[in-house]
This record gives sequence, structure tokens and C-alpha cells, in this order.
Amino acid sequence: MVSSCGNLKAQNKINSRLFYSKPPLFNSKSKVRHVDFSLYNVNITLPVDDREKYYGEVIEKNKKTHFVGDFFESPTMNEIQKKMKTDFVAFHSNKKSARSSKNLTINSSVEVFYPMLEGFVKRKSFAKVRMAITALVNNQLLFSRKYETVYITNGLDNEFEGDVLMTAEEGENVTIGMALRKTLDQFYTDLYRVLTLRENEIIIYGKTIHSKTNAAVSATITFKSDSSISITSATNGSYEAVVTKSDYTIQVVAPDFLMYAEEADFSNSVLKMLEINIRLRPIETGSIVKLKNVLFQVGTDVLLEESFPELNDVVTFLKKNPKVKIELQGHTDNRGSAQKDLDLSQQRVDKIKSYLVEHGVKANRIKGIGFGNAKPIASNADEAGRKLNRRVEFVILRK
Repeated sequence: MVSSCGNLKAQNKINSRLFYSKPPLFNSKSKVRHVDFSLYNVNITLPVDDREKYYGEVIEKNKKTHFVGDFFESPTMNEIQKKMKTDFVAFHSNKKSARSSKNLTINSSVEVFYPMLEGFVKRKSFAKVRMAITALVNNQLLFSRKYETVYITNGLDNEFEGDVLMTAEEGENVTIGMALRKTLDQFYTDLYRVLTLRENEIIIYGKTIHSKTNAAVSATITFKSDSSISITSATNGSYEAVVTKSDYTIQVVAPDFLMYAEEADFSNSVLKMLEINIRLRPIETGSIVKLKNVLFQVGTDVLLEESFPELNDVVTFLKKNPKVKIELQGHTDNRGSAQKDLDLSQQRVDKIKSYLVEHGVKANRIKGIGFGNAKPIASNADEAGRKLNRRVEFVILRK
């Protein structure tokens, strides 16, 4: 049986053969332009080495990360720190002047830093780098985000910064250096954008994904407040928007997926960049959607004005998915008589159906039934439970 110690010795032997001269990490120069950090005294702390936590992660076909000994002239984390310091010198940071009154601290951890040590002319050479990076100004957290790059080359692509006559070892050093540079350039771009935002602005980013498969979904995302901002996520699900710090309803619409709406308040956020990943449920027969903001005057079927935005969202959903048929369901708590609650819930469902039809949805696509207090989802013993029981929802009958 081959021991883990034997594997380690074998790997170290390979590393020794490949990098017997202990080269420095290849410094692929940043491609970020027109950034200036001269207002900041920048402190780049030594990255935390978290690679061991991610050993076994698949990075290219059946290739998995594993232990790779340090093969640079100094430990890998020091080489990465050195690279970042070199970049910030080019970005004009740490210039002694009256302008440099703010302290910018950059902390990071390295999750994956893996070159595949193979020939890069006939066989593909690749490297993967993933880092979690945090930026603080005067000890105030600005943002924290993960950045990842997989760079693959056969030594012939135009972007490659090496030479096809290089040895495999030299080519791999260039490849991992380029993967690191691409990863860091993503961070530098974000950092400069964040530092140049207006005081009342924040960047919201994330992905729209399938709730069951985690596959990317392209969707229309609308941030609704006093004014609305709409964007469309990319084919890989990623999106990004600069919004004013305020409270919003985030509405997401995608063909073949249920409507999505959540409240979010960024008014007092100290962060300047915030990640919100949105999981969208596919349209399936039997799926239930709760209408959180459809409200009525107490004891009546009179819709309150604040109900209209969400009802308009239902109209949009049904128009974008013309084959879908739904059943509206109305529920009450148990504080009235059973018959009165039953009648009131039916009247309210009828009122909602009328609203949807008046706004262009065919009546034969909508059924409606009031259940009164017959189907509670919480205890009616306290107001918190009763509030949950007073609800309007719809069920997908056909997709």
C-alpha cells in the first residue's frame, strides 16, 4: 500500500525536478487601467492559506486539486502578497502626501492555487485560482467577495504571455501567474468602483439560479422603490446593479419560473457591495405562491392601494406564461364565525380575479375558492399566528 507520506515525497520529488532553481512567481502585469489609489495608504496582509480545505475539488474534467509543495523562491502566500504589493505600487498607492489620509487594508485567503504540471504545447496546461478578498477603509468594512479564474492554454493562444519554446515548468509558472493576475484584476476593478461610488450608492450583485438544479437562469430583475431599476442577468445567471441606498422590492421574472418578490432594505448598509443570490422556483403543477402584499380593508373585500403592485406582478407573470392556469385561494383567521369567514374569503378571491381579468388576463385561466378559516398554517392562539393564517395565494393548476 502506498502511504500518503510516499505520495508527498513523490510530489516533492517532482517539484524539485521541475523547479530546482526555485523561480519567483511569474508577474503577469495587471491589465486594469486608469485606476488611482494615491489617496490611500494601502496595507496588504499576508494571505491565509486555506487550500487544504478544498483538496479534491474538480477543476478540469477529472483533474482534482491536491497538495502541491511550494516551488517558488519564497512560500506561495508570500509570492501572492508580493504580487499584490507590486500591483498597488503601479496604482500609485502609498505615496507620501497630504492627500494620503485614508488607510486601505486588504485581507485575503487563498482557497485554490493550482497549476497542472503538464506540457503545454501538445497537451493543455491549466491553472485555477480562487481567493476570498476583503477590503476595509479606516477599519470600516467595504466589501468581501470571492474571485475565481480558470486559465487554460496550449501555449498557442494569443493571450499567453510565455513562449512556446519554454519548458513545461516555465510554461506552468506563466499559466498560474496569469490565472492569479486575472483573479486579482477582478478585485482591483471592484475595489476602484466601490471607492468611487457616491456616498448613498451601493453595488448589488449575485446570480439568478434554478432552485433545484442550481443551473443559471437569465431573468429580468427589478429594484422597485420611489423609482425602478431593471436589469437582465447574463446567460451564466450573473447580474450587477448600482442602486441608491433605500428600501426596495426586488422582483424577478423569468419564463417558465414562478414570480419572485422579496423586500430588501439597504438604507443603513455600511457595505458598499452586497451579494444577493436569487433562487427561482420552476413552474410546476401544484406549486403555491403566496401573495405577501395583497391587503384588504378590515372585514371587507375592498382592496387597499398597496395591493396593486403585487397584483400587477401576477398579471405580468400570467402574460409571460400564457399556458399557465391558476387557482386563487383565500384564507382567514378564526376570529369570526366560520360562515362569515368563508363568505368573506370567497368575496376577496372574486375581487382579485376581477382585477386580473380587468388587466388583460383571460377569465378561463383563473379559478378561485375561499376556504375561510378551514386551512390554518399556524396557531390562531396569538396575533403572530393569526397574521400568517390571513393570506391569499395561488396554486398552479396547469403549466
